[in-house]
Amino acid sequence: MLRRTEEERLEWLPHRQENNQPHDEDAPAGPQRNNYFVAPCFYCMETICAPCGVVIAWDMFAYAESPTNILNFLERVYPTEGSRPDYI
Repeated sequence: MLRRTEEERLEWLPHRQENNQPHDEDAPAGPQRNNYFVAPCFYCMETICAPCGVVIAWDMFAYAESPTNILNFLERVYPTEGSRPDYI
């Protein structure tokens, strides 16, 4: 069904709320932090997935997705050579 205008709106259809910010207004202020000892967000999350899509393992890297971090992660998940997959 196509979306209708506000005059033709049916009560059971979800209402789409739009938040438009004009280009000449300032951006809203972000949340206040009570300390600065923790990183506000992590840089990335790495996952190891099976070919069927099931997540085998995951790890968060706070500052760098370096080859050293990736290799250490793989070594923690696959500690022995026999447990490692044929390709990554």
